[in-house]
Amino acid sequence: MKYEKADNEGIHWTTEVVGCKSTSGEFIVSVQLSVDAEVPVEKLDKGRRPYILKLLMQKFSGGEDGGLVVDDLPLFLSEEQQDLAADIICARAGSAMPVVYVSRRGDGSLSVDPKRLAEWISAMAHVVVEPSRSFSTALSREVFGENPYGGAVAIYWPDGIGRWLYLPDRWKEPGELQSAIARKVRSSLLYHRIRQECTWIHLQQCAANDRFEEVRKSGAGSLDEYMAHFDSEIAEQRKKMAEQGEEIRRLQARLSLGKFSGWTTESVAGDAASTIELASSERDLYQGEQLSAVLDALQHAADSAEANSRRRHILAAIIESNRNEGERDIITAKLKDILSQYESMSPVVRRELESLGFAIDQEGKHCKITFRGEERFPFILSKTSSDHRTGKNAFAQIRKKLF
Repeated sequence: MKYEKADNEGIHWTTEVVGCKSTSGEFIVSVQLSVDAEVPVEKLDKGRRPYILKLLMQKFSGGEDGGLVVDDLPLFLSEEQQDLAADIICARAGSAMPVVYVSRRGDGSLSVDPKRLAEWISAMAHVVVEPSRSFSTALSREVFGENPYGGAVAIYWPDGIGRWLYLPDRWKEPGELQSAIARKVRSSLLYHRIRQECTWIHLQQCAANDRFEEVRKSGAGSLDEYMAHFDSEIAEQRKKMAEQGEEIRRLQARLSLGKFSGWTTESVAGDAASTIELASSERDLYQGEQLSAVLDALQHAADSAEANSRRRHILAAIIESNRNEGERDIITAKLKDILSQYESMSPVVRRELESLGFAIDQEGKHCKITFRGEERFPFILSKTSSDHRTGKNAFAQIRKKLF
């Protein structure tokens, strides 16, 4: 189905809906909205979400997308579904649509309304909600800290090339955060290539092939009819090549903005704010770790910059727009409380350290401690303290090396 509409300003909107049944029995539907103008314009509106998506979800929801169900309701995970959560985060779920993963705060509350969010982005992305904060802690060990937690929300792409993290303290209201997530899902889908078999051009090509087969079997032998068919097919192929060339140019422009090798953190709400994407080969050991390190470095550079200079204003704007609470202060405060009274590696102390993400190896004379799978920075702690400053010294060393 194709629906075309033109407004009074010469802007043409086209909605194409194409369905295709695969050899394995899957029926995939694509909905593509495009816009063009008869006259030069400075900027074209991205348009609203096509109403046909809402109708499709009302009439035909419930299909399977890999290990997830296509629905306009969120999926509330149970405590036993940790493997599914890990598959989503590690791009093993086999879904075609991205997944918005919503974590819980320490008190079990959520930073967004998952039901409202699922309605907004239905047929574009799945919304998955974890059951508890303890679930998040256990999951963190399995996915090496790649999961959001403490109320943060992350968008995961099924191919693993794109991940966006949203820290809730950057938005004044849940609605603002929900809107930012919905905008990101939709804007990202603008650069997502549609399966060839679900395009309008492919549908027309299939219809032309069927017509050619009908003419061939009829035995009419009409040269004009054969020529008309081939002229039509050549025209469709040229149109297809032109559209693919345009798509390649759009994707290349998108790639030039940044690589998806690490987290992309949305800084503030609103369309007016610019976003800087930084690639990194490191992973966050705790939420907001790398962002905190970057902001600390920027703050030092800002303090060293000439007063009332362009450089200082730029750095100050970036720092102000990316205020990062993260988890560093929470982890260090709890770690200090544990180690300041340290006397021995008792079961209670071990349990508290493990709750922060530390792994303790007690095989030798001393305890070897590592943090969330980071083996490059091991720490040694005596099993039994002979000095009242043992724990405080250990805390100072860990804070200096890790935080």
